[in-house]
Amino acid sequence: MKAYLNQAKPKRLNVMQTFKLTPKPRSDYRKEVIEIKKRCTLEKHGYRHNKIVYGFCEELPDLAELQSLGLNIEEITFDKAQMNLMNGLIGRGRAKSKIDHLKFDREENGADNEPEEASTEQKLADLNNSIQAAKEALGITGILKILKF
Repeated sequence: MKAYLNQAKPKRLNVMQTFKLTPKPRSDYRKEVIEIKKRCTLEKHGYRHNKIVYGFCEELPDLAELQSLGLNIEEITFDKAQMNLMNGLIGRGRAKSKIDHLKFDREENGADNEPEEASTEQKLADLNNSIQAAKEALGITGILKILKF
């Protein structure tokens, strides 16, 4: 059985591949993402900037095959700042949600949760700063939209 394990394809650790998908005009990008998902395992989240979809996966499938299906997809160099940006955006959404829940709990139930709310607001401020730094490092201006694949 050991010989069989040695023949397995070596798995790359902590190396992601990034793709850039430019959807067809007047089409739903989600249908194109579904085609990509059929051929590889995507990370749970991606983002959209200026109508272009960016996503991450362990190993991209053959791009020529995807392009033959009519997808305008290309591989771009993986940049850790992109993954940090994505994780920051996700964390910011969770922090905002937690603040809303804490405020609601305090207003409706009279809960004494000011210290927890203050620490969450500080975490939110830190996340906003890291997101802004990542956007500047990547040269991104404008609004990003988080996508869940």
